[in-house]
Amino acid sequence: MTSISEPSESPEPTASPVGSVDKALILLEILAEAGPEGITLRDVAQASGLNKASVHRLLRALMHRDFAEQVAPDQRYRLGGSIALLAGQFERGENLPMLFAPALAAISHRTQELVHLGRLDGANVLYLDKVEPERTVRVWSSIGKRAPAARTAMGRAMLAADGVRGNSLTAYAEATAVDTGEPGQVVEPARLTEVITETQRRGWSSEVEENEQGIACVGVALVRPGGRSVAVSVTGPIERMGSRRRTEVAELLRAELSGLAPTGFEVAPLG
Repeated sequence: MTSISEPSESPEPTASPVGSVDKALILLEILAEAGPEGITLRDVAQASGLNKASVHRLLRALMHRDFAEQVAPDQRYRLGGSIALLAGQFERGENLPMLFAPALAAISHRTQELVHLGRLDGANVLYLDKVEPERTVRVWSSIGKRAPAARTAMGRAMLAADGVRGNSLTAYAEATAVDTGEPGQVVEPARLTEVITETQRRGWSSEVEENEQGIACVGVALVRPGGRSVAVSVTGPIERMGSRRRTEVAELLRAELSGLAPTGFEVAPLG
């Protein structure tokens, strides 16, 4: 009688089916681990276990598709804009405006001011949603607009929460010098460094007539494991948003978001 043997299980693969793709993904993980400060070619090679020639070739391929970038003057390698684009497309599927709608509505009701939700988009903040107050005198804004992160409260809050420092922070400051046709002013790197340090210390950011004349704003960032940060801001005319009022609104903003933020999001901790 012929015996029937049990089917054997397929062995687990010990190597990637496509070695070059696997190596490129390893480099992306190394760049992500390095963060905004970037990493040198030598250190990438050491961390990956690949020779420098192979690493250089793979990095050039990633740069061709903007998954990596090399920024002067330090020539260190960082993740490129395509990573943010892919993440943004994924986050649109999350429907962040819907998730944050109750929090934005509650904050606008409490403050009687304009409330925004935004995220970073390159060197800018992308405005995802807003809730307007029931006031006769309001601040105008539009969903989908962009503004330099370095001179907006939301942008500053996210830069502080994400730990952006050094040359990367300088790049955000220098982006304010680009003429976008919008009102605002150039933010010097030293000034931005001071602002980010203060934002991290107290847990909220501010800007007064730096993005729009006659307007002041405070912002708080929210972080999440494995995802990009977002921010919520409260904006109003300068006559209603003096120094004491900005502090009061910022503390209210942190308190409201601590209780109403969607699952997985947490108010950025104090530095």
